[in-house]
Amino acid sequence: MSPRRRTVLTVGVLLVIVAAAAALGVWRVLGGAPEEVSLAEAVEDAQRAQDDFEPAGLSDATAPTDVGSDSLSSGVTASDAGGSEDADTDESDSAAGAGTADSNSSESNAPDVAVTATAELDGTWAVDSETGEFTLEDATGSFAGFRVDEELANVGAFTAVGRTGDISGTLEITDERVTSVEITVDLTTLQTDDRRRDSAVQRALGTSQHPTATFVLTEELHIEGAVETGEPVSFAAAGDLRVNGITQPVVVDIKAQLVGSVIAVVGSVELVFADFDVTVPQVPIVLSAEDHGIMEFQLLFERS
Repeated sequence: MSPRRRTVLTVGVLLVIVAAAAALGVWRVLGGAPEEVSLAEAVEDAQRAQDDFEPAGLSDATAPTDVGSDSLSSGVTASDAGGSEDADTDESDSAAGAGTADSNSSESNAPDVAVTATAELDGTWAVDSETGEFTLEDATGSFAGFRVDEELANVGAFTAVGRTGDISGTLEITDERVTSVEITVDLTTLQTDDRRRDSAVQRALGTSQHPTATFVLTEELHIEGAVETGEPVSFAAAGDLRVNGITQPVVVDIKAQLVGSVIAVVGSVELVFADFDVTVPQVPIVLSAEDHGIMEFQLLFERS
C-alpha cells in the first residue's frame, strides 16, 4: 500500500471514530432527560419500600384496636382484619403466645397487605433517604433536583435535569394539620448527564460556600379527609427556600398520598435564578439556557 493510500485510510478511520463518538453523545443527550416527578411513581416506590415489611408488624398495624377515628386506613376494617369481636379476642390471646395462624398465612404475606396497613398521622415523620436506588435516570427513593430548558449546539431544544438523593428532613402532623416541615438538600452531589455541566452547576449555585439548600414551611397545611382513605391530596405549601445563601418565599405545588406506613410526596415550584443570585451556567455545547427553572422533588416519609 502506498503512503498516500495509507494516509487517506488512516484519516478515514479517524473520521469514522469521531463521527461515532459525536453520534453517541447526541443520542445520549436526546434520550437522557428523566421524566418529571409524578405521584403515581412515588406511590409505586412507597409500595416497594414496604415489600420487606415483617408480617408480625403488619398484624399489629392492622389489628382492630388500631382502627379508629384517629387512624388512617387504606381499606382495612375491623371485620376484614379479624372477623367478629369474639374471633378478634381469641386471635389476640393466641397472638400473645406463639402467634396466630393468620399472621403466618399467605394472605398476611401478600404484597398488598403493606399498602393497607393503618397509620396514625399525628407525630413526626422523617425523610427515608435509604429506601430505593438513586441514579439520574431512575431514582426510586427520595430525591430532589432541577429542570432547565436549554438550546444545544447541533441538537436543539433539550431539558437539562440535575438530581441528588442526599436529602433529609422531617414533617410534623398534629390534628390533621401539617404544622412543621424542614427539608435539607446537599447540592454538592447534584448529578446531570454531563460532568462539564455538573461543574458549571456547582459554580453557579456557589456550593463551595453554600453546600446545602433548605425549605422551611411557614404556613400550616390542613390535610383533607381524603388522606384517611389513602386518596391523593393536593395543596400549596408556602415556605422559605434558601439557595446560595439567599432566602426567598416560595409556594410549592404538593401532591401526597398515604401508602400503608409511608407518606409519598412529590412537588415542584418554578424559580427565577436571579432571585438567588444564580447565573445561568455556561457550557460550550449550550448555546442558550432559560433564566428560570423548575425545582422538583420526590420524598418518602416514614414515622421517626
